[in-house]
Amino acid sequence: MTATLAFLDRYPWWQRATARERVAVGIGAGVLAIALVASIVVMPMQAALADAPQQRAQRKAMLDVARQRVTAIGTLKPDATPRVDARAAIEAALDRQHIARGDATIDTANDRIALTLPAVRIGDAAAIIDALARDGLRVSAATLAARADSPDVRAEIAFVRANP
Repeated sequence: MTATLAFLDRYPWWQRATARERVAVGIGAGVLAIALVASIVVMPMQAALADAPQQRAQRKAMLDVARQRVTAIGTLKPDATPRVDARAAIEAALDRQHIARGDATIDTANDRIALTLPAVRIGDAAAIIDALARDGLRVSAATLAARADSPDVRAEIAFVRANP
C-alpha cells in the first residue's frame, strides 16, 4: 500500500498523517476510482445492453421492409417501349437544330448507329446528343475534333439503344 501511495510522500500533509489516516485515504481513493469506472464505463454499457432487444427488433423490421421492397422491384416488368427507329430519331434531332441532313452522315447498318457531322457547333452537337438520349439512344463513343478553318468541330458520335 505504501508503494502505490509513495508519490504522496513529497507532500507535508501526507507525511504528518498517521498510518490509519493513510489507509483511509487509500481506501477512499480506491472507492472513488471504482465509482468513476462504474459511471463512465459500466453504466453506459448496461444502458446499451438494455436497449439492444428493442434496437434488434427495429432493425429486423427494417430488414423485412427492405426485403419486401427488393421482392417488389424484382417483380416489376420493364416498360415495353417500342424500339426507336434510329435513323428517324437522328434526322428529327438534326432538323430541330437546323442542320441539313446532307451535311451529316448517318450509319445504321448491322445494329451500328453512328453519326458524323463534318462541321457543327459544339452546342448543337450537345443538343443532338441530349435529344437522342431522350429518344432512347445513348452515346457509346464520341470524338470531337477542332477544325483549323472555323470555330466548328468535327463530331463522330456512336450510339447504342438504351432498351435493346
